[in-house]
Amino acid sequence: MNTIIISDITNEAASKTKGLVLKEQLEKLLASNADSIIVDFNGITRFASPFFNYSFAALALVYGFDTIHAIQIRNLSQVGSETYQTSMENAEMVSRHPEHIEEINQIIDNTPKKVIL
Repeated sequence: MNTIIISDITNEAASKTKGLVLKEQLEKLLASNADSIIVDFNGITRFASPFFNYSFAALALVYGFDTIHAIQIRNLSQVGSETYQTSMENAEMVSRHPEHIEEINQIIDNTPKKVIL
């Protein structure tokens, strides 16, 4: 059994940067054809879409959704689970309608950024 403990990587599951770290670890296991992969979110209470977009969803677009859904996710709170589901649903929509990816990227790029003074 191959277990990735998120709290060994980060204290939150919110940022693109930490999502990329998880993606790298998962990709090594997927590339080695690991039998069983577990991702444990014990102790993690902060979640945001970029974390899941740049880890699970990005890998699903490469390895397939069935492969990523086979990864066991443990100790994910309700908020974390909802955030994960939204990210995966969005990735599935993009995979079914790649012709809209440019429009989606345009919307993301034109979204006003929060300015901190």
